Amino acid sequence: MKKLKYILLLLSIISFDQIFACDICGCGNNGAYIGILPEFQKNILGIRYRNNSIKTHIGNNGMSTYLTTTETYSAYEFWGSTRLSKKINLQFTLPYNVNERTNNIEKETITGLGDVNLMGYYTVLESNKLTSANKVLIQSMRVSIGLKLPTGKYKMNENISSSQLFTLGTGTLDFNLGGVYEARLQNTGINLSANMKINSSNKDAYKYGNKFQFNAQVYQKIFINSNFSIAPNAGLQFEKNRKDIDKQEIVDISGGNLLNGSAGAELKMKNLLLGFNYQSPISQNIGNSMIAARDRSMIHLSYLF
Repeated sequence: MKKLKYILLLLSIISFDQIFACDICGCGNNGAYIGILPEFQKNILGIRYRNNSIKTHIGNNGMSTYLTTTETYSAYEFWGSTRLSKKINLQFTLPYNVNERTNNIEKETITGLGDVNLMGYYTVLESNKLTSANKVLIQSMRVSIGLKLPTGKYKMNENISSSQLFTLGTGTLDFNLGGVYEARLQNTGINLSANMKINSSNKDAYKYGNKFQFNAQVYQKIFINSNFSIAPNAGLQFEKNRKDIDKQEIVDISGGNLLNGSAGAELKMKNLLLGFNYQSPISQNIGNSMIAARDRSMIHLSYLF
């Protein structure tokens, strides 16, 4: 019953999806997603590369027009996690962003430090036992709270409708609430994570819509030998985004829903982790269908100690 209570707690967090949402792409995107098998029981240092893109100024039925613009957001991240105690972990992400925007008229690129993320995780469930069928069942659940700091440069261009996405930082101090649940029977597991990003207003009185994100992935651990294993995984990622607010006025071309399918793998070689993840839209409705999210990818190399 106690374990069931913890699982219901996570599901209750997930059920707030109609309240929270935010920026689909751009400067504030995806900082909370840590991938599968985060190895909370150890300290971690790593590098990570993320890439995602959108199309803006889309015409009817998703057709491109002479105004259609492709915006690509890449982030090179230094990240780490340290175990402060048996139940508490602290994680940080320091991104360097490369944003590109291309249309029929021009190409623009901006680069620089992005917004730093700090997350604290508290372990509420961690168990390892044998089932009645003599199989090993491992379960864990962690809740998290964090901050996104306004370290990236924020600059708005009022002549461009998507300029609030095309910036290195949001210029806001934002809050993250979330949880991660994992269950593994022998070598087959499931990983569930939910995160709510609650945004404040920046110096231009612009407030990015709050964001809810939920990930569900299944994986299979394959042991090649005692020092090498691979864990292919597949799953779904859902995002719900509220509309932005500009000087107390709702921004019509913002907000929406996005459902991605994902596939990837995690390789472990002694103290090294190498992982990648690829996501592709299954369904979406963003900015009243005038914005379209495209495929995303992530790759990381991490060291455990």
